[in-house]
Amino acid sequence: MSRSRVLCVSADRSTRASLTLSLTDAPVDVIIAQRFVDAIDRLNHESIDAVVIDARTIANTAALVDAVESGTPTFVYQETDGDTGAVLARVTTPAADDESATRLSNTITEHIAAGTDAELPTEPEGDAGGSATADGTVAAERDLPDDLERLVSRVRSRLVDATSLLTVERVLREELTDGDRFAFVWLGEYDRRERAIIPWLSDPDATEWPLQQTFDIGTGDHPLLERVIRTRTLRTHQYDADTSGAVPFDDRAFERGVRSVAAIPLAANGDLYGVAVIYATERLSEHERDAVRAIAEAASHVLETIAVRGRLEQRERTLNRYERLVETAGDGMYVLDDAGHLMTVNDALVEMTGFSREGLLGEHVSILFDPEDIEAGKTIIRSLLASGESTDTLELSVETKAGATIPCEVQIAVLVPDGEFRGSVGVLRDVTERKRQERKLRERNERLDAFARIVSHDLRNPLGVAQGYLDLFEETGDSGYAAKTRNGLDRMESIIDDVLAIAREGEWAADTEPVDLESVAREAWAHVSTAGATLSVTETMTLSADRSRLLRLLENCFRNSIEHGETTETVRIGPLENDERPDAARGFVIEDDGEGLPAKLRDELFDPSASTSTEGLGIGLWIVREVATGHGWSVVATESESGGARLEFELDAQFSD
Repeated sequence: MSRSRVLCVSADRSTRASLTLSLTDAPVDVIIAQRFVDAIDRLNHESIDAVVIDARTIANTAALVDAVESGTPTFVYQETDGDTGAVLARVTTPAADDESATRLSNTITEHIAAGTDAELPTEPEGDAGGSATADGTVAAERDLPDDLERLVSRVRSRLVDATSLLTVERVLREELTDGDRFAFVWLGEYDRRERAIIPWLSDPDATEWPLQQTFDIGTGDHPLLERVIRTRTLRTHQYDADTSGAVPFDDRAFERGVRSVAAIPLAANGDLYGVAVIYATERLSEHERDAVRAIAEAASHVLETIAVRGRLEQRERTLNRYERLVETAGDGMYVLDDAGHLMTVNDALVEMTGFSREGLLGEHVSILFDPEDIEAGKTIIRSLLASGESTDTLELSVETKAGATIPCEVQIAVLVPDGEFRGSVGVLRDVTERKRQERKLRERNERLDAFARIVSHDLRNPLGVAQGYLDLFEETGDSGYAAKTRNGLDRMESIIDDVLAIAREGEWAADTEPVDLESVAREAWAHVSTAGATLSVTETMTLSADRSRLLRLLENCFRNSIEHGETTETVRIGPLENDERPDAARGFVIEDDGEGLPAKLRDELFDPSASTSTEGLGIGLWIVREVATGHGWSVVATESESGGARLEFELDAQFSD
């Protein structure tokens, strides 16, 4: 078992020897420091279990006590004659007395064994208020003289409506200095970070005392204030012309007839709100000390009320800002308890889901999310708790009251006050538009890939054919081969025109307008080499379309019928019948009487990967599909009554996301 270390701070050899001798049989090691700076160095760099300070030989005792780590038993060792103040515990016999040193050693070892920093009982101090006990309370409440009772009553009465620190300062200053008993009063706040007392000034012009400054604590410059901060009890100080440094304004106070000073903490329920410093023209009597305590107690309760009210108002403002933020947020927000029940929802979530607030609160989160998404959310929460991270995101779907689903991204944060998991917070963002854009980008990329495959295939075929006929022409000189070569080049030019149209025009339905089907069909027919075939318009109709794009669609359909039908004589175009409404067409149809399409290709005809024809079947019909899709139409390949090809275009097609 390791031995406890006791630091003895004394410049007197006999004191050090007495203490060391008295602790010979105790399970402790005595560490010696002869000066203040030596003690501070040991406290900063060594493990110390208890401290004994010889106040008779060590200056700045208060500062040294203040430097001792909280919880370490600390004892000030001094004689009874004189008053050096700053006592946590003391022995009332001379330092060199063996019996007193033995008693002190016993007390030290008892406190070390108990592991506490409890103070030794003290005898009444000449400057501490007579009947005050060690913790500063009055042993028995005494009846105050009438004038002091009236003073306390006036202060209490004026403090009833006080709502600010400066009001408390003004009331105490005005009431205490109204008579001849007290010359001056000031109040200050203890700034723990700066380790300084900062005076409150409700009326800087009301006093000639220079209070526009701060008073450092812990430096030993103001020992009376330091004792008050440390012990939280009333402390008094008497001085004359030869006394200085105990409290602020010593010289000025003495010149103005001040002969004693009382400093008392303004504290309640363990919280220190300030310090009141009162300068008196005579030594304070027991009754005056009691009156000061009563006034300080009343002021302390008022300051506590002001502080509590301030904290509540701050909390309310914070809560209001939070609520406004939550309610005005465009994203849906919710709070779940640790079992996954909805505890809070905002207006955006209510609007998003279609549920009422009452319909959501208290319900399990499964009312909004499916089991897989809930399990994914639990996994994220477990990960956050294990890693200590603050937030993470998850993509999921929110189910509305109407049964629809909304793709969302949720940012999840866990609630772990005091290290205990209490629930989670989620911020839901509707990503429908983002998903739509992602889908469009994905489809566009797929189209580009298909486009590249089709172009490389369909351009290579006619080029190869043209090169073959050109070789035969050079070998034989037969002009028939030259004509076939020219046909291949013409086909390549047609393909290039379509490619340029795609590259330049981009979207396949930019500007729509009412278009007459027969008019645009005949114009498209005139653009195509139709040999001996004829165009038959069974009936016209008006449809909303981008005329230039529709023209290209019809050109490709007609060219496909002529070039791939081989025996095609007639190409017919007209409305697509509507079985539910005979008087209103549901689209239009293009069919021919040629050889028709192989059954195995009909289902794949508008799949870009189906570009297998040596004559370039793919790109023409791929353009047909793209134009139709750009207009929101669907296209289906089937067989006509004569056995030829039939393409049905439905105008009000429904597409899934």
